[in-house]
Amino acid sequence: MKKLFILSLTLTLTACSLIKSDEDKAIETAVEWGEAFFNCDYHTAERLCTPDSRRWLQFAASNTTQQDIDLLCKQAAEVDGAELISEAGDTMRIVQLQVRNSISPVINGEQSLQIDKALYRIAVVKRNGLWQVRMEGLPRNEKRSHD
Repeated sequence: MKKLFILSLTLTLTACSLIKSDEDKAIETAVEWGEAFFNCDYHTAERLCTPDSRRWLQFAASNTTQQDIDLLCKQAAEVDGAELISEAGDTMRIVQLQVRNSISPVINGEQSLQIDKALYRIAVVKRNGLWQVRMEGLPRNEKRSHD
């Protein structure tokens, strides 16, 4: 009887550890989206976004230059860390991503630059049981300059 109890307890704990929380799922979605978006893989990023975010992806794609692609070919962007920073009920999370080697946007014809480390706040919403990134604009670097 004791062995059966221990086996049952072990199976229960194993099963519970395999079930991901909403927070884990939201963070995973944000990380997967960040890896795609910051490497200009807009098709993959689109699969992880809400339908109304598509226009922002189209805008980003239309402003991506060959220089951006060349910079990413030399050193790909990568999500270096992710942290849940806020919740709004059961259906919204804000995840902060730390991204290495992201590309700065081109402004007034200036050359693109690769940013060593940047922080981005990403809104993730739950729709029809799935977590998706909701873009209300292009991601902005939240990391403050030390100048």
